[in-house]
Amino acid sequence: MKIIHQNLKKGELKVSVENSDDMWYLSTIVDLGDLVKGKTIRKIKLGINDQRSSNIIKKPVFLKIEVDKVSFGKTSSLLRISGKITEGPEDISLGSHHTFNVEENTVLTIIKDKWLKFQLDKVKEASSSKIPKILVCVFDREESHFALLKKYGYQLLSKFSGDVQKKGIDEKVKGNFYNEIIDQLIEYDKRHKLDTIILASPAFWKEDLMKQLK
Repeated sequence: MKIIHQNLKKGELKVSVENSDDMWYLSTIVDLGDLVKGKTIRKIKLGINDQRSSNIIKKPVFLKIEVDKVSFGKTSSLLRISGKITEGPEDISLGSHHTFNVEENTVLTIIKDKWLKFQLDKVKEASSSKIPKILVCVFDREESHFALLKKYGYQLLSKFSGDVQKKGIDEKVKGNFYNEIIDQLIEYDKRHKLDTIILASPAFWKEDLMKQLK
């Protein structure tokens, strides 16, 4: 999280969201009754009496809302901050409801009557600490799961099954299934610039995969 501006005398803190961990941090910081403002997308009806969807457009606007709901989806990695509009353009009714869909690169200003110490500590932690990028691959002789470790737990990236005959537990995994796992590890390493990859499996399969990796 990047702190762009802060004026705690006025209760204002402006931040830029850089990743899903920042979204989780914000979900623990933003309280009901806080004011949140920023640029967002709003549906605008072109004709007052025309209900046709073709006359409803989406356009970027700058809004301020009074928060009445905060939700963070661990699987979708999306933070939603909802509330009643208190400031906005003339063509948007004050008091109507709006939701900020917070994603990477979203810039928001949070306004509180009083910032508590633990909230400021969380902001400092999110803005100063480098969160290592750790991928976990858990697999057995038939299935593999890939997930990124997060502050809030983990983000499941993918899972797939190998073309392996269902025989006794001593049956070794076919080489092509290992190759599929290795190819996926390489692809995620390039995409996410990983610091660490953790391989986990029952029995001897992780050792066999390590031999094939070498």
